[in-house]
Amino acid sequence: MMVCSPQKSTAQQCRGLTLVETMVALGVLGIGLATTIPALTRTNVFAASARNRTGAETLAQNEIDKFLSYSPFNPQKTNISDGSIQVPKDPNATPPTYDLTIGTHTYTNVPIYRDSQNNIIVSGTLTTVITDVSPTYNGGASPVTIPLYRAQVTVTYTYLSRNYTLTSSTLRVSDI
Repeated sequence: MMVCSPQKSTAQQCRGLTLVETMVALGVLGIGLATTIPALTRTNVFAASARNRTGAETLAQNEIDKFLSYSPFNPQKTNISDGSIQVPKDPNATPPTYDLTIGTHTYTNVPIYRDSQNNIIVSGTLTTVITDVSPTYNGGASPVTIPLYRAQVTVTYTYLSRNYTLTSSTLRVSDI
């Protein structure tokens, strides 16, 4: 590229970029590109990790919502038909899609994230531990036990050879 003075256009007043200046400019551009590409790749990995975390949080929250909303939830009462306690459990599916009885309920290969365009599926394990944490009060003539269950939901999954775990918990008292 030639830069010339507008008043004088002789060959002596015109200057051009030397080969060294051009090579330095290309080197600076190359360094800029070399640092930008890994930064964009890392940003994409962070976005994918956040997307998977959001999926795991949603899965855990859905399990807590089931625990808090399915009825009748009366652990102190029994069903007349079969003598089981009045705690919701899906009778039509094996394994049940919901089971609020005391114990550990584990579901494997639960989808955390599914990308249909690239055929990527991140799956994990959903574990719900339901325990009876009913307190007993001795304030009156006879002790009173208030039915209280605790649900701890744990979602574990692996992404890019790293293990991730998310845990949420809640309490529920009898409907009556």
